Amino acid sequence: MMRPLMVRAGGKADRLYVAYPAGFGGATAGSAEPYSASVSTGLQNLRDMASEQLRRCPGSYLAIVGFSQGSHIASMFAQEIGRGGSAVSADRIAAVALFADPTRNPDSSLFPGAPGKSAPDPAPGTSGNAVQALAPLSQPEASGGGIGPQRDIASNFGSLTGRVASWCATGDLACDAPSGAPILRVVTNLVGQSDLSDPLKALQSVSEALAFTAFKTSVTVVNEDVSGTSLASLSLNPQKSLSERVAEASDPRTTVDADAGVQALFKVATIGLNAVTTLAQTLLTPSNIAELVSVGLANPGAAIALFGQKLAAAIPEVIPPATTSRLVQQAFDAIEQNVTDNQELLDLATWTKFSDTIARHVSYQTAPTSSGTTATAATVDWLTAVADDIAAANGGGAR
Repeated sequence: MMRPLMVRAGGKADRLYVAYPAGFGGATAGSAEPYSASVSTGLQNLRDMASEQLRRCPGSYLAIVGFSQGSHIASMFAQEIGRGGSAVSADRIAAVALFADPTRNPDSSLFPGAPGKSAPDPAPGTSGNAVQALAPLSQPEASGGGIGPQRDIASNFGSLTGRVASWCATGDLACDAPSGAPILRVVTNLVGQSDLSDPLKALQSVSEALAFTAFKTSVTVVNEDVSGTSLASLSLNPQKSLSERVAEASDPRTTVDADAGVQALFKVATIGLNAVTTLAQTLLTPSNIAELVSVGLANPGAAIALFGQKLAAAIPEVIPPATTSRLVQQAFDAIEQNVTDNQELLDLATWTKFSDTIARHVSYQTAPTSSGTTATAATVDWLTAVADDIAAANGGGAR
């Protein structure tokens, strides 16, 4: 795509490629570095390269283009800039084009955060005449969203909204994953932080990721979904489905601070201690002790049996039948919610839609959009127009 742009821009633009591992744990032709680490490296390299370019040439405008994992990186960078969290100023960003973006918001428009918009905003400080002369842009609506970690999903790009286009082919799992399937994000997150270069490394890294995910999920569930200070008052009221909890916990950047871990530990310990206390108060009454001692002196075996009877009779004091019924119903409701949240995975139409997802993923240069041109061709037209507007603002010179 960049070569046609360079030809058409006629010296008004130059290109720089951001080096990064492009890894997926060794499962693809790229580096053996896990996906999450590869994205982090690419994002830092992009920050450094952009800052260096603007340091050397402060009047430069930047247009950022990314595909798939590169799009994930470009999106994260654009989100930082859009919310004012970057050393790069928003007025230095002329355009951002994302293809197959794993951070795409479900059911997002071509210009995220600007529903119905069919033309990009001009570069800051330019007339925008060339950009405004472009044919309207559109693409078929993709109802799903990016398969990247939930915290990376972009509903808009802040001050860059209108200058960011997110191209997504329907059925491309990278950007059009079913929103009703959070368990897919769990799988992606776990694989994305694993070394898949050989079976032993894969087994070790996946096991470690699962262990950390289980721990983080448990702490969150205990602190946020479980209430009560004893087994009798115990209640499960999930604020999110278990799949959503696990999806959040499976992101390697999700941490559990010491206070949260201690809070969960104390809550469980308090429930256990109260249960033991209730049991002891019910079982070890003076009359029961006297009876056990009397029977035990005459027949130790009978004393053990009697103790068992007393213990069985005390159990309802610890967990009343009504509490048991309520917990069973709450557990059933939680399971039902989990299935409901992943209902799209049970739909045959979902599997049909994604049966050729690999072909959809590489179709941006060949498949026509609703506008009659391909996504890459439309982007070349856009970036060429941006270059023309910038050159006109500079009296014909290039930046």
